[in-house]
Amino acid sequence: MKKAGNKKTILVLDKNSRMLSVIDDIMYYGDFDVHLTYDPNAIYDKAKVINPDLIILDYLLLDTDCELVCRDFKDDDLLRNVPIIIVTAFKTKRSQADSYKCDALFVKPLDMEVLASRIEYLMAS
Repeated sequence: MKKAGNKKTILVLDKNSRMLSVIDDIMYYGDFDVHLTYDPNAIYDKAKVINPDLIILDYLLLDTDCELVCRDFKDDDLLRNVPIIIVTAFKTKRSQADSYKCDALFVKPLDMEVLASRIEYLMAS
């Protein structure tokens, strides 16, 4: 899980603290450097500074559409190869995962072992 002796970096966008338990579980399942931002408008700048190995987005971003945030990352030359996981409570969103251009979409409640396995796989790719 480590890259040249360094922890893998995960950037999490969480608009209303709904992802805090997920972040705690991620920290339990792996030795990651997790950065959290609550501002969808600041995530690009933060990503360019920390150069994450993975991005996790909360589907419910209120004023900002998660699909647009995900597409913007995939359209950015510097960030397009960073895997993106979207976490949602809406089961109907699973069928729309391809339209988001995300690498994985998980519906709450999460199976943390499956999520941890997917995180490991995406960061190894």
